[in-house]
Amino acid sequence: MILKVEGTHNRINFSAAHFIPTIEKCSRIHGHDYSVDLEIEGEPKDGILIDYGIVKSAIRGLVDTFDHKVLLPESSSMSKVSCNTRECIVSYNDKQFRFPVSDVYMLERPITSSEMIADYLAEQMRIKLRQYKNLKRIKVCVYEGPGQCTCQELPFNDE
Repeated sequence: MILKVEGTHNRINFSAAHFIPTIEKCSRIHGHDYSVDLEIEGEPKDGILIDYGIVKSAIRGLVDTFDHKVLLPESSSMSKVSCNTRECIVSYNDKQFRFPVSDVYMLERPITSSEMIADYLAEQMRIKLRQYKNLKRIKVCVYEGPGQCTCQELPFNDE
């Protein structure tokens, strides 16, 4: 059985700025109004797969941390980021930017593409919902705008 949650209909969205150093147009700091869809597959237990409220609360908790932030890669060979208690300094392609720490989210990925955001969210959701042993697979799709998204699919329990 499959449970689906569509982000645009459930207020699972966020606005954030980012850059991708290797793509000329995208190397400029720009932003998106993202939305996130989820699909969870498994076997119903006591008549349900998992409560919608649990799923929506978990994913909202994650995307809310991104909302109205500048997304920076935690470790990247394409850019250098150094943060202190007040600011983060980012340099790449002969550019340098300074952002207040409060305006930054450090993404645990080498780049802040929608592909890597989807991968991060799928991994984090798998961790948040791991106690539900009846779940088999999760798919997270991150939309950068209407009609264009990237998806990551992961098994729930690797054992």
